[in-house]
Amino acid sequence: MKSQVLSNFAWTDLTVVAFVMFLSIFVFVLFWTFRKDSKQFYEDAGSLPLSEGHPVSKRAGVKR
Repeated sequence: MKSQVLSNFAWTDLTVVAFVMFLSIFVFVLFWTFRKDSKQFYEDAGSLPLSEGHPVSKRAGVKR
């Protein structure tokens, strides 16, 4: 059924726009996740289950 619907879909421009939007959001999320400034944040978040309620670092701007 899915192949029948996609084969009769007449708006190819809409498909291209949706693909470009998905690709740009995906690249943005990858960039945001692996940026240089976020390494300390993810290290702090990764060590939270082991910290027994004590803050790991004293960074400003990170709410605990």
